[in-house]
Amino acid sequence: MLLRILEIVARRRRLKGGGGPIWAAAALGAYLLRFHQRREARQAVSLREELQPGESLLITHLSQPKG
Repeated sequence: MLLRILEIVARRRRLKGGGGPIWAAAALGAYLLRFHQRREARQAVSLREELQPGESLLITHLSQPKG
């Protein structure tokens, strides 16, 4: 939410001609960071499994060789 506010403020200041390239860089940086966060959220994998009494869960992460 704060990134969105920063992006809006920076864009307004840049359009009004105040602040110069600093506000343009702030607006671009906030936009790119928000874009990256949205992209990462879509790629996240989650699994929810309810375990019964006595059951256990083992999680491993193995890299797949690129071939």
